[in-house]
Amino acid sequence: MYIKQIYTSCMSQASYYVESDNDCVIIDPLRDIEIYDDLISKRGKNLKYVFETHFHADFISGHIDLAKKYNSKIVFGPNANPKYDVLVVKDNDELSLGKIKFKILHTPGHTMESICYLLIDEKNKEHSIYTGDTLFIGDVGRPDLASESIKSTEEMAGLLFDSLYKKIKQLPDHVLVYPAHGKGTQCGKNLSSENYSTIGEQKLFNYALKFKSKSDFINSIISDIPSAPDYFKESVLKNSKGYVTLDLFLKESLKSNDLVDFDNLKDNSVIIDTRKSSDFAKGYIKNSINIGLNGRYAISAANLLNIKSKILIVCNPGFEEESVIRLSRVGFDNILGFLKGGFNTWKNSGKSVENINRINSNEIDSYNDYKIIDVRNFFEYNNGKIKKSLNIPLFDISSYLKKLDKKDEYLIHCETGYRSMIASSILKKNGFNNVIDISDGYQGYIKNSNVKVLN
Repeated sequence: MYIKQIYTSCMSQASYYVESDNDCVIIDPLRDIEIYDDLISKRGKNLKYVFETHFHADFISGHIDLAKKYNSKIVFGPNANPKYDVLVVKDNDELSLGKIKFKILHTPGHTMESICYLLIDEKNKEHSIYTGDTLFIGDVGRPDLASESIKSTEEMAGLLFDSLYKKIKQLPDHVLVYPAHGKGTQCGKNLSSENYSTIGEQKLFNYALKFKSKSDFINSIISDIPSAPDYFKESVLKNSKGYVTLDLFLKESLKSNDLVDFDNLKDNSVIIDTRKSSDFAKGYIKNSINIGLNGRYAISAANLLNIKSKILIVCNPGFEEESVIRLSRVGFDNILGFLKGGFNTWKNSGKSVENINRINSNEIDSYNDYKIIDVRNFFEYNNGKIKKSLNIPLFDISSYLKKLDKKDEYLIHCETGYRSMIASSILKKNGFNNVIDISDGYQGYIKNSNVKVLN
């Protein structure tokens, strides 16, 4: 038996490769399947199954492409009704893989079709459980995403309680817990930074497994749930109805636009500049939004933009395919290509260039007339903030634009300078000209002496 967790940090997503004898299974794969191809080829195994824990809302799964390529069966739980052939399993079913087997636990609550896969090893011992979005490390899945269900959020939370307390919590303490997400996902409220654990550790440290009553659990789980991003529904639809193959998608999306073609397309498109914030600040094409590849690129784009938007890419040469593939993971299917040669093509042509002023955090006190906007999330802000700062989480910034005065002067900061440049570029695109970005963010600020920090 061999198990490998494949963790994609920019997506906070975990998929899994499990093998026994000559067969293997992939659990919850991302849309770009090359990494799984390479692993299957390296290990020399037969892909028998592609396991899905549920219809994912936060990313497009690669299950269809994988199954087609390897002639494998896609497995879903009860209540799943996709528009393609799958093996639907029910509670307590068992699927064999070489000398091991997987027992199916139907665990509705996050969604109605949610299942967990309990691995029984060669010695017939319960070894590990692949929990999808039902149980995370330190948290549980949100119960408000079951769009296919007529059940209320409260009812879904009640089902989640039963799934956790009557099934998962009853497993032996030694059983390893392998979830589909880590810290940063929007499918839970406040996950741990750990990517795996055990049932015993979760009984001790996961707040959601410590409630004495079902009603207390429900009240806690449904409180303070952040709004679900709009793209979640589109992802569920694609995962359940199907999508174009990645090869075809890349053929249509990886178009090299010369300067003339790019110029003709840009006014009816959203321009995403994927360079680092430091490079973007020095010069960019007007109305571009900076979402760097060095951060949570796809997730940020999906939260900030309409998933059906026409997208043009500006990136450093050599990063065109990465810029496009990572957007495909969250469902952007209307990508019109990229600017051939990147930003330098535009700059060297003599066309006008915009820039964003940046300062270091130790210069903040020199800008007393500026209003400070903190674009970190609610939890970060409440754990420590700069005096007189206004919290506008990055993903909520569009709804705040009408509440801000374009005549005012703003200092924008986040934790380290990545999200603040995204916010600064959005403000500039919307006519806020008096914007200065804090390059080192809150972390830089608290390192300085005599700072005005509030808890």
